[in-house]
Amino acid sequence: MPAKLKIGTLLLALLALAGCGSETTTVVVEHRCVGPDLGLDGLWFGAMEDESGTLFTLEWEICGDRIAREVISGFGSSVTGRLWQTGPGAWRGALSDGTELWMLTSGSRRHLMMVNDFFEFAVLERDALDLPGWLFSDLDGHWSGRHARVGWRAFAVQPAWALCGAGRCDTTEAGGAAATLWFDVLDRGFGMYRGEYADSWGDEGIAGALMSPDLLFLGTYTCPFDYLGPEDCTFGALNFD
Repeated sequence: MPAKLKIGTLLLALLALAGCGSETTTVVVEHRCVGPDLGLDGLWFGAMEDESGTLFTLEWEICGDRIAREVISGFGSSVTGRLWQTGPGAWRGALSDGTELWMLTSGSRRHLMMVNDFFEFAVLERDALDLPGWLFSDLDGHWSGRHARVGWRAFAVQPAWALCGAGRCDTTEAGGAAATLWFDVLDRGFGMYRGEYADSWGDEGIAGALMSPDLLFLGTYTCPFDYLGPEDCTFGALNFD
């Protein structure tokens, strides 16, 4: 299927020679996105946490298999990128500045969770316009989706579920692993929940979660206290049930 067309119309007014009437000609110019249609075309907006814990807004314009434009905290960057699919709901990407990234998307491809090799972590929603503000109670309820480890070949992504209430989320994976995440800090302006976790393998460490602007998607990470980078962590992309 070809990528979505962006159509611009150019009106050329042709002045007639002496003694002739005037006429207007409409010329339609078609602009095609480069590469295949991944079902991700559009404007994506949400929050991003960098490796130091600082929060920003992030906007991407995706066209075909390209990140055509990036805006951070309202300022355009010169960074572009390319995306390709590695499995159901799992994606890899390479940015023009050399950064590598991994993504998980919701089944509807309305939401995505992204982490890159600098451990910048983001949750974006297609066509979102602003960040509404969040409460701890926005976590409460059942969530389902996927967990993944960086590398993220198809076998490394598996179904996952979470039950959250009172700042606590109990998660399980199809493979049998389970973890409890406790969140005691919330940045209300960005929807960033921070805390700690313990899992059924005996590991403990830090936990984080970003919620989408419509409150219907949760991107999560759990990393042992001695983690060195995203390859040591588990990431989640969960939809509110």
